[in-house]
Amino acid sequence: MENKFCWRCNGEVKMLNDEEFELCRNAWFHGKQVVDSELKKRNIENYIWLEEIETFEQYRYLLEMYQIITGEYEPNPLAIMHHQISQFGKDCPNCGKPFRTPKARYCASCGFGKENLS
Repeated sequence: MENKFCWRCNGEVKMLNDEEFELCRNAWFHGKQVVDSELKKRNIENYIWLEEIETFEQYRYLLEMYQIITGEYEPNPLAIMHHQISQFGKDCPNCGKPFRTPKARYCASCGFGKENLS
């Protein structure tokens, strides 16, 4: 996990690496047992479960896992699903924001690299 700029959120967020993203995805699809397993793996004994979920209950364990990994509550499950580092490109050498996709050839923020486009 690392802090990176997110184009959709228009700000710095905690981005998940592929392994962390897979944990969140598995928690979403397979539920409490995945979260319990991760709590045990991390030796977290007194985890306080979320009392209220602002979105549909079906996302509960996705939101729980994201909170376990990042230490922050994110009420929007769709935001979590696009906070995966590998979905973005390298960081722009000019402004530091990530390219929007891994295949991007220029920075959408500052225009770095546009001069090389034909």
